[in-house]
Parts: sequence; C-alpha cells; structure tokens
Amino acid sequence: MGWNVTLNDGRLDATYNGSLVLEGISLRAQKGDVETRLALELYGRPYTVTAPAGDQVITHFSLVPEEERPQGVLLEVGCGPTRIYLRLYPIGEWWEYTLHGNICWGGEPYLCRIEPGDRGEVVQAGLGHVEGTLCDCLFDKWTDRILRFGVDGKRQIRTNRMTGAHSVETRVITIFGSIPELLSAQVIEDFITEHRGMPHYRPYDRTHHPLPPSGWESWYCYGRKTSEKILVTITDWLKEHLKPFGCVVVQWDDGYQDESWLEWREDLFPHGPKWIVDYVRSKGFTPGIWVLPQSLGHVDSKYLETKPEWVLRDPNGKVFRRFGNYPYVDPTHPEVKREWFEKIFRTMAQEWGIDFFKIDGEGEMQQWYTLCRDQLYDPSITPDEAYRDWLAIIRKAIGPKRTLLICATQWRAMGFGDCCRTGTDVGEHWPSVEPALQATFSNYWMHTIAWYCDPDVLIVRPTLTMDQARAWASLLGLSGQVLLVSDPVHELPEERVELLRRVFPAQDIRPMDLWSRPPYGPYPQVWDLKVATGWGCWDVVGLFRWFEEDGSEIDISPEKLGLPPGRYMLYDFWGKEFLGELGTGRTFHLEPESCLVLCVRPFESLPLLFDTNRHITQYPDLLALRWDPEQGIMSGESLLVGGDIYEVRILVEWDGTSYVPLEASANGADAEFYSEGPVLVLRLNSDASRKVRWEVRFRVEGSE
Repeated sequence: MGWNVTLNDGRLDATYNGSLVLEGISLRAQKGDVETRLALELYGRPYTVTAPAGDQVITHFSLVPEEERPQGVLLEVGCGPTRIYLRLYPIGEWWEYTLHGNICWGGEPYLCRIEPGDRGEVVQAGLGHVEGTLCDCLFDKWTDRILRFGVDGKRQIRTNRMTGAHSVETRVITIFGSIPELLSAQVIEDFITEHRGMPHYRPYDRTHHPLPPSGWESWYCYGRKTSEKILVTITDWLKEHLKPFGCVVVQWDDGYQDESWLEWREDLFPHGPKWIVDYVRSKGFTPGIWVLPQSLGHVDSKYLETKPEWVLRDPNGKVFRRFGNYPYVDPTHPEVKREWFEKIFRTMAQEWGIDFFKIDGEGEMQQWYTLCRDQLYDPSITPDEAYRDWLAIIRKAIGPKRTLLICATQWRAMGFGDCCRTGTDVGEHWPSVEPALQATFSNYWMHTIAWYCDPDVLIVRPTLTMDQARAWASLLGLSGQVLLVSDPVHELPEERVELLRRVFPAQDIRPMDLWSRPPYGPYPQVWDLKVATGWGCWDVVGLFRWFEEDGSEIDISPEKLGLPPGRYMLYDFWGKEFLGELGTGRTFHLEPESCLVLCVRPFESLPLLFDTNRHITQYPDLLALRWDPEQGIMSGESLLVGGDIYEVRILVEWDGTSYVPLEASANGADAEFYSEGPVLVLRLNSDASRKVRWEVRFRVEGSE
C-alpha cells in the first residue's frame, strides 16, 4: 500500500499502509516582518509515475497565503512504497518556509539516529520523554520499523515531555530555481531482523521488570569459595547500607554445586539451598543464582555413568566439554528436557524461591550444537532450535515475573532473556574495565529494546584508584544498564560506598544511537544523557579519558550535544562545583583514567535549580518543582533516603540579579541552607526514607 495523503481543512494527513503517521501537516512562510499561514489547496489531479522501487503517486497543492504574499508557490507530494516527500516550487524571491506535523509511530517510539552523522563521537541516551537535534528517526520496537526524516534545511523532532507525543518541525530558506524538500519520511521495515541481521529478534516487554536489575554478585570477589557464611555477612551489610538506595538482587555464582545444580556442597552451605534463599529474601532482597544448565556442573559428575545417554558427544564420540571443563548435555533428548532443564529450574524457582537466574556460557551454543549435530539424539533439529527449545523450557518453568540473565552475548536468546551480558569478563584492575567498554559501545543499542544490557559487574574497591572507580561507576550510572556490584562491600572505604549510593539503582535509560560502535579503542569520550520530567529537562554529560592514549582535552558545545541555541549552566556533579556558563562551547582537561560528570541546565531566569545529590542522573528524587514569582517561593517534593543528607543547589545570583534566601522549611525533614558563591545549598535530613515537601523563600535584590 505504501504512503498516501489526504487534504483536511487546508492541512495534510499522511498514512502508511493505511495507518495515520503524519497528522495535520501545516506550513508557514516568513520574509522579514511578514509571516503568514499557508493553506493547501489541491492543484490539478494526482498521477502515477513508475519507478524502480515501485510506483509513486504525485500530487500538487497550491500554497494559499493568509496575507498577500507569497503567491504562486506549489507543494509537490510524492507518495511511494516506503518514502514520502514534500517538495517546494518557490517563487522568485527569498522566503523562509516552515512545516509542522504531529507524528503517530507506535506505542513506545524511540527517538534516535541510526548512523553516526556529524556527531557520532557523542553517545546519546535518554531518560524520560527527551528530544535532541542530532536525532532524525523514531523506532517502534514492537513493529521493528524505523521512521526517518529528512529535509534540505533544518529539522527538529519535538517531544512533549508530559505525554511523550512527537511532532516534526522543518525550516527551509529558498528562492526560485531551487526545489528543496521541505520534508521527507522514509520507513525502514524489519530494522533489527533484517538490517541488523537478527532474525530471532523479539521486542522486550518490560511489564514485569520496568527497571534493570540492581544488586550484588559474588564472582569477582569470592569466586568458587562463596559460602552461606559470606552471603549472610554481605546480605546483612547490604540491608543497612545499600538497600535504601535501591539495591535489590543478591546473586551467588559458580561453586555451590556438587554432583548437580540441585545437589549443593555441604561444606559451603551446611543448611542447604532453601535456607540461604529464605535468609536473603527475609532481608528484603531478590535471591539470585548462577547456573550453567547446558552442562552437568561437575567435571566428574556421576551422571556420566548413570545417564550416559544424556551426555553430548563430539564428532569423535567423546564427551563434549567446554565451560569449566564441565560435560555438556544433549538438549534434544526427551529426558534431558524433562528431568534436567525443567526439573532444575522448576525446583529452584517454585520450591526454593529463587527469583533471579544468570545462565552462563551461552555465547557459543549454536556453534557447539553445529559441531555436534550429527551426534544429537534428534539431529533433525537445527542448532538454533536446539538452543531456543531449552530456553523456552526454562522460561516456562520460572515464569514471566522472574528474571533471566543470558551470559554472554547471544542474540539467539532474544525473546527469552530479560537481560543479556553483552561482553566478556572484567577484572579488578583498570585495564580489565575494557570488556565493559567494548560491551557498552558495541551493543548498547539493544538496551531496553531486546532486553536489558549487562556490560558485566561494577567494581570500585581500592585495587582501582578513586578516579578509575568513579569513571567506572559513572559509565554504569549514566547508561542505565544492569548494575551488579562485585566487591566485598562490607570492607569498602566510605568514599567507595558513596560512589555506589550515587549510582544505585539503575534508571530507565534508553539508547538514542541504534548502531554498533567498534569494539576497540579509541572509545567515545562524551556520553550525553538527556533527561526530561514534567517540571524540566536537562543533560548529564560524562566526559571520559579512559586510557593514557586518549585525548586529554575534551570539548563540548550546545551544537555537539544536540541542544537548541540558548544559555546553559554547568555543574560538576562529583566535584560539587559550579562551573558557570557553557556559552558557545567549553574545553575540559582530564587526566588519564578519569572522568568529569557535568549537569547541563538550560538557563532562562533566576532562581535556577541545577543539581541534586541523590543520584548521578538527578532524576529519581525530585518529583516536582515550582516557582512562585509573586510570593518569591521555590518549592519542591523530593524522595529522601533516611539518614542520607539530601542537597539541592540553586543558582541565585547572575547577570547582576540576586535572590537572597530568607528561610527554608521542609515537611518531615530538618532543613538548613548556606551559600557557595552565587549558589544556594539547601540541605535536608530525614531519619526515615520518605517523600518530603520543601520550600525556600527569597527576596530579590538588584537588576542591571
């Protein structure tokens, strides 16, 4: 069917395959002080042109001005199978033409770009209903379709930050002799399945898991020595120190199992599996476990002798071993399906109460089943089917409300996993952070679309410098990926714990760049998180110098960050320092293996709230913000964590105007304030976690 247009009260509606996509397309013209609305009237009859990609229907419209000028301007609309264009035929003098239209593109459209363009060195992500001038596309993950806009001029996809509704605005300055496109829209069908080459793609339904998992895991601090005693110590510490900040999961890794995943080592877990699961849950956490279900879990498992028909064989007939040298099972054998995969996960989930499952060694499954296919119980099953069949068994056994993390990168698991490890293992020293960089920059485009991406754990212990730990924590905090810390947290210095408090929990952050960056350096040094709420919008920009060889001078500007022209104020989140205006651009010097996290706020007038200290995104805490100019009162509602000093920073002096604070109060918290130069710092302290309404009353002084 393709594109089609209809005229409606001087405006255009455009449909694609019968569904409304562009609604109420209207045009205006301006020249100097003259500005006029242009109504559309049909000019002649539509006709069809044959083209290689399919027939195009051409329709012309007269642009009728409300004022006397411009006269004689035509708009040509070409409707093809996947692309529509609106092309101007202007008169003989310079005019500026603008277009506006509302966009209807699925129930959960992602504002994005699918190619690097001029600013590909900047990584974009969004939290809330955001917008950015670098983006030219909307992606509907449910239909796997891209809607891409073009113009021979300026373009902006607008977002209503309250509703998430989108519209498109374009602007072209032209004269007779040129025939610019005022707008084009191209539909790219099957974006992930075909253009990204992932035929098993399924959109991730986040109904049961609206946020990525945040918690603790054992592997990188205790390895196979994780025990019941260690888990009790860690769980108790987390309950007091990190649970109030959003730590939810406690997950233990390899080493607990004896002869099978359901038989545990008594020396490490003397009370058995259900006891430790119940203990973790009793402290308010989600119990999580690591499993390698495609294997027997023990190098010399008794099942090699008692169930030899269960075992996967290589082309030479030998027992097939891979991860941990564990023997693998034949996934096509009926007993393996029933007595192994189904029984293990039904027992763990429904009898023991485990709610978080990390299954490992997944990245190469299709190649192992390809190698051993002729030795399978049922060789007629393809390698992909063999793998996905047992994933389906696991998913059914644990149900939709429990979390399944696939480890590692395995697009064939799409539709079954809630999360996916997208890279290899990290380590406790700085060079070992690189797998997390590779995973993030090459695979982040899948985050929240196919599943939650997991670049592996966060480590902040003193094997890293404070700068290194801060950079690693900032990457996780600004990307919103799976956030599992793997440190002996009860032994961390206070400054390291403070890093964790400011990035927990993982937030609902989406990618805005839907392509894979190279999995090697130099890695991007600018991460721009765009944030929008009902009361305001801002950017949190992470500047990173990952390694010595990376550039030490990093520049940012409104244009580079995809911000509209205007004034912007900068604040150093970690350093707690007001840095003044962004202006037309600023350059910052970074030492190797460090970062600078800037809060970038649009500035229109005083007083300007530009920082809260609860979370690196500035997002989950401030629920509402109001300014009453008549009463001189700024008020807000914030979520406070009990015992954690909550700070709000407000710019009160700039451009010769000063707002003098007179008093501050809060409902349910102690309130005090002090000044840091032109900045007012409001400090709130509550003995319990609660929502607090606060306000500051000002008196204005001076105006130049």
